Amino acid sequence: MQTRFFPISILCLIAISMPYSSHGQETADTRAIRALFDADQEAWASGDGRAVLANRDEHYFTAGVPRNNGEADFRGVTVGNWSEERRKRFLEPDFGKGFAAAMADTAVDMKTRYELVRIDVNDDHAIAISRIEWARNDTARNVRIRSGWESLWFLRKIDGQWKFMNAVGGINSFSEE
Repeated sequence: MQTRFFPISILCLIAISMPYSSHGQETADTRAIRALFDADQEAWASGDGRAVLANRDEHYFTAGVPRNNGEADFRGVTVGNWSEERRKRFLEPDFGKGFAAAMADTAVDMKTRYELVRIDVNDDHAIAISRIEWARNDTARNVRIRSGWESLWFLRKIDGQWKFMNAVGGINSFSEE
């Protein structure tokens, strides 16, 4: 009986020790894309418009997906405003201060969280899905609000550096009090 288990145990040990690839493994490219996304979110949070633009290809644009009865309505997708005029506003010293000022009157204990929940790389092209969430206490209405959305990002490696090419915002979203 013991001699029958010996060959099976050898086969099991060989199978366990063999290297294999998994789509869940982090690669240098997926780590670089995560770092780009983290830097981009930090640039937005700190109001660093130059860094926001530096993370994007010069032809970058966005698309928005409206909601219809709570579901994404891709038939109503729109192209965002990434005109030269809007890009120039990213370079102004007060970039990003408007949102913080608008929230300062009513928002307390604002928390944000962001992550890339999926990345797929094929040579010098990639797609990623991000989830961005925030929560705050609304002092005017005396409620805690939690909202978030998922976006689809298109990326390309240019001269060894990953850049955002396009983004589709609103592929999924939620809000709760």
